[in-house]
Amino acid sequence: MSQPILQFVAGNQPIFNMEYAILSAPVRHVFMIATVWYLTKEKQHENMQVLEIGSWVGASALSWAQGLELHNGAKGTITCVDAWKPFFNRETHQDDVYVKMEQALTSETAYHLFSHNVSTLPKTIICQHLRGQSNHILPLLQEKTFDIVFIDGDHAYTPALKDIKNSLRLVKDGGIICGDDLNLQLSEVDKENILKHAEDDFIKDPKTNRNCHPGVTLAVAEVFGEVSMWGGFWAMQKRGETWHKISLKDMPVHYPNHFPESALKRAEDHLNDIVIT
Repeated sequence: MSQPILQFVAGNQPIFNMEYAILSAPVRHVFMIATVWYLTKEKQHENMQVLEIGSWVGASALSWAQGLELHNGAKGTITCVDAWKPFFNRETHQDDVYVKMEQALTSETAYHLFSHNVSTLPKTIICQHLRGQSNHILPLLQEKTFDIVFIDGDHAYTPALKDIKNSLRLVKDGGIICGDDLNLQLSEVDKENILKHAEDDFIKDPKTNRNCHPGVTLAVAEVFGEVSMWGGFWAMQKRGETWHKISLKDMPVHYPNHFPESALKRAEDHLNDIVIT
């Protein structure tokens, strides 16, 4: 379905009611919005620059935009990097969700949904996108440009590590690098098993009996060691040439306006189980 047709059907309202529209734990978007609050506690930014790597159908872009609306006077620029092309190994990824994602990418449905959803943002928030592989695009971007860099691309170890390393130089002093899908940190898991499955997308960790993305666990630990993490959303702040944990204690809680009721309920239930430090 093309963007003009989506515009005709939905008007100026975003579309996130498909089961594959919001792939990660919805509660993580609450911490994305709070990350903007953290950076604007002392003063607002004239034009906060957000870079996100991996945009899918736009749920994260709209959450960043809501953070800008709430905490930065609806002023900022969101730059989205995504190829919107199939990237799963079909021999190892045969679950229904992967099949539907591949169909949405092959048919351009995901790209058209993204284009429609970001078109609903306030005019004071610029949303631009660069379509292509992140390892090709990130080296072309100017260093120390972004206040926030959010990494949510390919979760296998090799591409996840490349995304993190290619992003480090792009963060301004005082800015934050963060990401999705850090279900477990390296200190929590069976390291030998994680290493064995480094290039797999999603596995069950035998030590904790919890699901995780082994590539994200390994890549984050290799670059930063232990990081600030809440419900799978992780973050580190740049101070000079070093990276430091941050605290979101006392953060205001805002749920994404664009989420359907089912996603909001999951976020609310999950937030009750998270200790915010």
